[in-house]
Amino acid sequence: MDDAAVAERCEELVHALLGPLVLGGPVRLVRPFGGPLALRLGAGARRIDDADLASRLDVARVRRARLLAPVDALPDVDSASFAILAGLNDLLQVTNHHLGGPLTRGRYARVLANLRWLCDRIPAPRDVSDAVGRHATFARALEIVRTDSTVSWWTGSARFRGEPPPARLLAWRELRRVQVDARRVPLADMPLGVPAVPADEYADVLALWLSRSPITDLATATRRSPAFAWSASTLSLIASAPGRSLAFRVLARQPVDAAVLAIQRAAVQVPPAYEEARRLATGFAADAGKALALLAELRER
Repeated sequence: MDDAAVAERCEELVHALLGPLVLGGPVRLVRPFGGPLALRLGAGARRIDDADLASRLDVARVRRARLLAPVDALPDVDSASFAILAGLNDLLQVTNHHLGGPLTRGRYARVLANLRWLCDRIPAPRDVSDAVGRHATFARALEIVRTDSTVSWWTGSARFRGEPPPARLLAWRELRRVQVDARRVPLADMPLGVPAVPADEYADVLALWLSRSPITDLATATRRSPAFAWSASTLSLIASAPGRSLAFRVLARQPVDAAVLAIQRAAVQVPPAYEEARRLATGFAADAGKALALLAELRER
């Protein structure tokens, strides 16, 4: 694929996913990228062509970052963030029941394998500022939901995954006794009902993807699935004093007891062979437990 085609796909992704993710609104999936193409998207300090959208994204990202630190500006979305964004698109595509059919179910396994390959090659944030920039972009990722609907009427029913029911099924509601049951499905549960996507494998890849934005990973530590686990990127964050401070701040914004339990449980799960990592995780969990308990006590007064 030539550079012009890569630029076109990048701009498509910006409008379909990046804009709604940061600014709010319905996301729209684009064709899966795969690992190599995802790494090319932001090459050469690529800028967003739509100047108005770029300006609104800058304002929204700075507003998000100011919840953690007194910043007035953030770097532009860089190549690593574009790769993470493409990975999110492909992660959502894995839950798309239209991606493969009876004879093409292997597509799901290939997209998942490419996601693992991609996440293993996206570098950790260069510094705390870079980590804040990534979080400002991806902080709302786990807020993405899909609306599934079940439409029933006097002679039958039909289910729709992430698609609005056709108008013909909703006609003559009272006469046909039409009922619509809509359910919001969180990102972690989206592969349910797709036989070609094992739930545990999807959860592993989602956890790996989250680790590419360590502040976002810690800011959602109390999530149900995938359970928070210490990674090289989150450990690197808390290894520095500024990063440790940011980690405390994002944990303090979550239910205190659940946050302490999550990081303590994750510290115990660090293999003993990784002595330095285990010491760092255990020490931070102990310090965070004391600080968050004191914070909870102050809030109650």
